Amino acid sequence: MSSEYKITIADVAELTEEVLKVEFDSTTPASSDARSSSIVATLTITGRVAYDADKAFMKDSVKEIAAWAMVKPESPDAYKTVSVEFNHTGLTRNYELSHAFVLSFHEMFEDQNGLFQLVVRQKKDRLDGVKVE
Repeated sequence: MSSEYKITIADVAELTEEVLKVEFDSTTPASSDARSSSIVATLTITGRVAYDADKAFMKDSVKEIAAWAMVKPESPDAYKTVSVEFNHTGLTRNYELSHAFVLSFHEMFEDQNGLFQLVVRQKKDRLDGVKVE
């Protein structure tokens, strides 16, 4: 059985194919001498931009994500719920960021192959909205 992902970005996109890798990171400043209240929760999602006509939704979904990445910070659309469901041979993991914003978005094209990388971070004052199950 292969790894399966389901990425949902509220009102933006749902990705169920062509997701290559997801990374969850929770960090505090390296200069801390004790547990810091400055905790950062970040999700990095890497996938393919599919050119296959049967996977046109991937091109459209990635385009919608790129548009979300350009939303101005004062817009209520800047923050979205982002959830990741991962299943691999019985191991399941779910992550949810309730108030995620785009830290960075990259699309890369070489020949006719495309990749994207989306990095989202939970809004600092909403850290209690991060779920790991």
